[in-house]
Amino acid sequence: LGQKRYEHTMGVVRMAAELATMSGADGKKAQLAALLRPKAPDFKPDVEDTGVLHKLHMTRLQRLTLLRWMLYVLACIVMLVIQDVIMSKFSFLGATTDLVACAILMICLLTGAESGGIFALAASLFWSFSGSAPGIFCVVLLTALGIFASIFRQMYLRKGPGAVVFCTGLALLLYELGVFAMGLLMGVTQPDRVVSFLLTALYSALVMPLLYPILNAVSRIGGETWKE
Repeated sequence: LGQKRYEHTMGVVRMAAELATMSGADGKKAQLAALLRPKAPDFKPDVEDTGVLHKLHMTRLQRLTLLRWMLYVLACIVMLVIQDVIMSKFSFLGATTDLVACAILMICLLTGAESGGIFALAASLFWSFSGSAPGIFCVVLLTALGIFASIFRQMYLRKGPGAVVFCTGLALLLYELGVFAMGLLMGVTQPDRVVSFLLTALYSALVMPLLYPILNAVSRIGGETWKE
């Protein structure tokens, strides 16, 4: 039997055993009948898939999961390009958006504390090494705040777009204040610049309702990943 037909047949065998048990019939005979159910033409190999992912022996769910995380990475890269090429040229009242941090935190909220925390760590490391991040300390800030926001949402708020946007905004506000505090400690900013950091959090929060539908659609690839 080909792989697909084999998996289907074994599923029928298991179901036959369950139904036989429920009806008081002979389970072994039911399993045997289900096992011999495929017709002779079905005893042929499945069409061979020569794709790269098939050669890695990945199931369909695993391929979809990989696709989902690749799209998350792509989303962060797009945000990085938009921030550095476009948004960095515009400022209002001395502040602009922080799209990369916003995307990383929202993805962490959508995927949960465990998976999201790992993603936040990896993505913030890449961002730091790219030279666009405020500093290496952003890795600790984004990872810790992403995990904190995910746990906070799961404990106190219902699942929904409002909860994700709210918790992302809260985490981003704390992140900007953390960056400001680190800037003071390193002597690269002044106390009166706190308003600019608060405005950056506000401007980024205004983008979140536009970013959420895109990232939420990605999060549904391969099935619901949100576990309460």
